[in-house]
Amino acid sequence: MTDASKELMNEAVYTIGHASEKLGVAVPTLRMYEKAGLIIPYRTKTKRRLYSRNDIKRLQVIIDLIRVRRLNIESIKYIISLTPCWKVIECPTEVREKCPAYTESSTPCWILANGCNHKSKDDCRTCEVYLSCIASLKNPKEFLKSFTKD
Repeated sequence: MTDASKELMNEAVYTIGHASEKLGVAVPTLRMYEKAGLIIPYRTKTKRRLYSRNDIKRLQVIIDLIRVRRLNIESIKYIISLTPCWKVIECPTEVREKCPAYTESSTPCWILANGCNHKSKDDCRTCEVYLSCIASLKNPKEFLKSFTKD
């Protein structure tokens, strides 16, 4: 995927109403997913939520897990928390050992109160961990295998 394509996929274009319509879910459901930390929508200066095409893809996976696989939100959060963020972003050992994302095993790093030690909360939306963890939802075994040595 080219840089221009990536930019296009990350461009905030859908209001919460359009996103809910496109996904076939109610607006309060999208707010619930946000409150649970499953999605981090863009926010305008006036605090309106906007979603990108990548956000829509992420939400489609989440909705599929809930409707088809019958997982609940806590189960989805737990699967996401298995993403070894310290390997994705290659944290140095001294940073990792102080990081709640490393020591807390049941919560994704961007949901933790302090977030990662190396980023501000605003950076989480564009963090490689947040962006890549959707793969852990689609196929958890294969995703986790990519971080283990054979």
